[in-house]
Amino acid sequence: MIEKTKNGYSLKIYKDKSELSSAVFKYIESQIIQKLKNKDRFKLCVSGGTTPKSVYQLLSKSDIGWENVDVFLGDERCVDPNSELSNSLMLKKSLLTNYGSKAFFYEIFRDLNFNEESIKQLFISKLLEKCGTNLPSFDLTLLGLGDDGHTASLFPYQENNNVDDFVIYNQGKGLKRISLTPKVFSASSKIVFLVSGISKQLALKRLLDQKEPSDRTPSKLIKSSHQILIFCDQESAKELFI
Repeated sequence: MIEKTKNGYSLKIYKDKSELSSAVFKYIESQIIQKLKNKDRFKLCVSGGTTPKSVYQLLSKSDIGWENVDVFLGDERCVDPNSELSNSLMLKKSLLTNYGSKAFFYEIFRDLNFNEESIKQLFISKLLEKCGTNLPSFDLTLLGLGDDGHTASLFPYQENNNVDDFVIYNQGKGLKRISLTPKVFSASSKIVFLVSGISKQLALKRLLDQKEPSDRTPSKLIKSSHQILIFCDQESAKELFI
């Protein structure tokens, strides 16, 4: 593993996806164990997609007090919850199995018959109930990085990416989506990007570039007073001059 720091980011570069998944699992596991020694509950925000699935499978098999963990998705596709495109379904088949089945999970869509404003307000209400009555704050947020520079459902050149709100609707990859905003993500105690694969090389390079505009690479909208962690593999880091 290679460790580097650059422009407010702390990078941990692993040989391959297997080593990467194991390292991210161990990091999240240790954070939950440590925080639950002093807190009643651990608030975890997770990403969808295929990259973190192996991490979730490992976490589900760890007996770390899941009954004291609140799990939220950073974003979700506006699809049937039983669709293979649903992030919630992916979590139910990975993180929320085994010991992980004891966690509280907020499922944004229960069926396809929903009113957009009602869903948004219910989402915000649950965030405020579980994660703080002023600005919702997670103990740890795990984010992905798309090959186009998006994270969660904050896609390039979307006008409402950085509005002063907690939850937005956006369009991306041909689907309507609901997403937390940079305001919420940035309030997290720990922020972790998980990046893997050759297709992410340019996006990762742009994320670390101070001159890169956030409208083209919306992942740059996520800020923190602490260093943001990037766990990545060598394939995704090949374009980095660090």
